[in-house]
Amino acid sequence: MAKKTAYALFAAIVSLTAALALFYFYTHPRILRIPPDPFTADNITFYALGDQGNGSVHQWAVAHAMEAQAEQYGKVDFVTLLGDNFYNGQSLTLDSPAWQSRFDNVYTGTYLSAIPFYAILGNHDPATRNGRNVEIEYARRQMGSNRWRMPANDYVVDFGRAADRPLLRIVFLDTNLTPTTSQAQASLIRESFADKTRGPIWKIVAGHHPIKSFGKHYGENIKGAASIAAALKDAGVDLYLSGHDHNQQLIAADGDPLYLISGGGGGSLYKIRQTSPELRFAREGHGFVSIHADAASLSIDLLDKAPRVLAAYRIARACADGPAACLKPTPP
Repeated sequence: MAKKTAYALFAAIVSLTAALALFYFYTHPRILRIPPDPFTADNITFYALGDQGNGSVHQWAVAHAMEAQAEQYGKVDFVTLLGDNFYNGQSLTLDSPAWQSRFDNVYTGTYLSAIPFYAILGNHDPATRNGRNVEIEYARRQMGSNRWRMPANDYVVDFGRAADRPLLRIVFLDTNLTPTTSQAQASLIRESFADKTRGPIWKIVAGHHPIKSFGKHYGENIKGAASIAAALKDAGVDLYLSGHDHNQQLIAADGDPLYLISGGGGGSLYKIRQTSPELRFAREGHGFVSIHADAASLSIDLLDKAPRVLAAYRIARACADGPAACLKPTPP
């Protein structure tokens, strides 16, 4: 008799739990938000991070922070992934479970699940099949959630509009360079920003490897760094985004674009090795960067995985003294 009573009680509890779960999901449906068109908007907000692709608890925590930030402010238009998207990427295939465990199932929520992720290749993203990089082929086939964007090793995308001009243009580079490719990329940078009257209001270049760093890779130069750095200056680029150093750095030097390293996406962290007046912000921690652009200004927020804004900066477009001189801190 006691066993029957216990079984009945257990069955009742299971039924009640199932009923409550059904009631919750009926009254709290998951609503995916359709974002505004990022190609015609008069302001753009995007996140940038790299070195995230190991499936660690830190990667999940940063992803959760990104979604929380978007929900708090009600806006994010896209994400830029700065390379090392899949550690041990040599074994990556088009149907690898890593696409779910390190991307699709990680970056979810009302906002992140409905926006594109523009990615570039890092030194841990070498996998090829039939002569094509797997990550590029995955994008071309529109596989998975169809959020993965990587049409080629190097590509250019415009975002937003300011009158008859693009608001923001990003040149995405594969910085696993050879001398030949570095020269071609330098030409691509110059060509992309050659039009001074109808070109973009804001000019950004993204590559996995930093041109300048005060972290683990201090003093190291990627192949072709001099060619790329010269093209950045010639083209008047405002900001160069990179990862590779697993930390957060904002570097500002006269005559250079801003160098922003956002390599705290989930990998094991690297220490800051040097101090410098050029180093406006440095942190050995996981997190991401949020960038907001409109015709008047470019704002940069560096965040941890809480998410908390640890430092915030702004450049006014009307300031003509160069990115370093125009960079002003703002209250977080």
